[in-house]
Amino acid sequence: MNVPRLVDHDQRRAELGEAAIRVILREGLAGVTVRGVAAEAGWSTGSLRHYFSNQHELQAYVVQATTDTLRRRVLPRVQRPRTQGSVVEQIATIVEEMLPLDAERREEYALWSAVVEWERRHPPEGGSVTWNDQRALYRQCIASLLGHEPTREPSQATLPHPDARVELWAALLHTFVDGLAAQIMNTPGEVSADTAAQLLRSLLQAVPRARPDQCAHQPRAESAAQAAQVPRCLD
Repeated sequence: MNVPRLVDHDQRRAELGEAAIRVILREGLAGVTVRGVAAEAGWSTGSLRHYFSNQHELQAYVVQATTDTLRRRVLPRVQRPRTQGSVVEQIATIVEEMLPLDAERREEYALWSAVVEWERRHPPEGGSVTWNDQRALYRQCIASLLGHEPTREPSQATLPHPDARVELWAALLHTFVDGLAAQIMNTPGEVSADTAAQLLRSLLQAVPRARPDQCAHQPRAESAAQAAQVPRCLD
């Protein structure tokens, strides 16, 4: 007697997500259509419609799969221990993970751009997830440079910092990184990886440190252990 083969639907949806990510890297979010993803995965459009009845459902799933992929790829690099160099240097190596400085990070930038495009078309109720994640990271980086203790509770990192200087410089860093990343991607050859690294460090060096009268009450994040805790906000 022939026993019907069981279908692992979660596995098949994961395979579709991987196929859709390959489409995004070639064509952007616009290429994520039922027909296009079915062809990439080697499925019939009828088989794919068993899981997604229309393009909107497919793209919503793909954007979530892309976000999960980015977190799996980027977080381990951002969160790795950093024990060498000054606090500025350690913070710079964290922020550099958000810049498309090599093939892997250029691919991640393309995926990030697709998520941003989806959020632009379908604004999330709580605001942009990608924007909030990035701002939380930059807020933690600047707070560390200004001598504040790292935020222990990840959800707190998404809230405005009580120090107005942290909010100002986090916004400046966020704007700077987005602009620099766009230049690297859109005008290749004009901004080298070395130039980008130097510009980033110049900006971080410009962040004002605590005044002498604040030092007794606000210890600076000079230890490697303290700086290494900065990226916990993205857990």
